[in-house]
Amino acid sequence: MEAIGRIGGGWIAEEALGIAVYCALTARDFADGVIRAVNHGGDSDSTGSITGNILGALWGAEAIPSSFLEPLELRGVITELAEDLAAFMEWDIGEYDDVGAEPDRALQERVWQKYPGR
Repeated sequence: MEAIGRIGGGWIAEEALGIAVYCALTARDFADGVIRAVNHGGDSDSTGSITGNILGALWGAEAIPSSFLEPLELRGVITELAEDLAAFMEWDIGEYDDVGAEPDRALQERVWQKYPGR
């Protein structure tokens, strides 16, 4: 924890990122990194969030302990949104449609109903 204090409190962006990178680089596992990132006297919600994002990107969702996931509010919605974000470039809609191919009108309608925009 002394090293975290030397980086700063995480109240400004470069400190929060520095703490998160330090915690991610020294983490034994996902929980260790995130717990270390939130157990300091500074802006621990920010540093914990950034650390969790780094470790999730590095190790994948399967590295997140079930004890962190089980009480998560709207977990199903978050999972569905994440899966849609990962797959959206495969959707034949908008700028990502297959030029010259017949558009999948049913898919387009489902996507526009689910994610109205414009």
